[in-house]
Amino acid sequence: MFERATNHGTLIRSESPLTAAYTPPEPIDRSQELALIADAVRPLIHRKQPDHLLVFGPAGVGKTLLATHVLSHLAEETRVTTAYINCWQYNTRPALLTELLIQLGYPAPRKGNPVDELVTKLREWLDKHHGAVVVLDEFDQLTDQTDVAYDLQETSDTAESSLGLILVSNQPPADLELEPRSQSRLAYHPLEIRPYTEVDLVEILSQRVEQAFHRDAVADEAIERIAALVAAENGDCREALTLLLRAARLAERDHAETVTVTHVERSTTQREQYRR
Repeated sequence: MFERATNHGTLIRSESPLTAAYTPPEPIDRSQELALIADAVRPLIHRKQPDHLLVFGPAGVGKTLLATHVLSHLAEETRVTTAYINCWQYNTRPALLTELLIQLGYPAPRKGNPVDELVTKLREWLDKHHGAVVVLDEFDQLTDQTDVAYDLQETSDTAESSLGLILVSNQPPADLELEPRSQSRLAYHPLEIRPYTEVDLVEILSQRVEQAFHRDAVADEAIERIAALVAAENGDCREALTLLLRAARLAERDHAETVTVTHVERSTTQREQYRR
């Protein structure tokens, strides 16, 4: 069953650039969105109140990448502190506030602190520092959306420096569980991230091919076919990369010299079988 698996692949140098965990140096075809996010948080550099953002769109369109890319530049180039929290992992009010304090460098236990005490500690931190930008990824998975939003905005309003919030969500604003009073208080700007186009996906896939494969290991036609298939379906970059990886593994199993359109079609058939 596994004899062929003992043969080393000859096409792929590294699978890392083909995975969801990989972070590219620059997002492709997202310069306008990057500028809007940067403009929203820029006032914090001068200890002024930033604009809050709700960055939303379907899976695989680069929402988290855009937010964390701006965070990285902000941390490297300014005195503003940054924090990133995934609300899948920290999906309650106490868990999220505790994790935020820990990332800000404020000693806090993992559990057991009352919410009021956590909020007080956050206000104390803001009184002593230059402000912070907090990305709340998967915000739609948070069980206490209204309370957390109120906590963070109230603290920002009453402290010596401000918090900037970047809420990242698959759901549009109307589908969030934020009460109207919290939405009004936050006054966030919605920023919709559109799905990648076929042209975008060709550029992304071509870049990853250079990073992941040996030279001439993937036919241009194979890249174009994947981009066309995924763009027609949902524009999900992660799905395009998964198709490419599966096609490459099929090519290696066949001892082929190049990943071709045939391998792409076979990987698509395989994907459909997994979905059943």
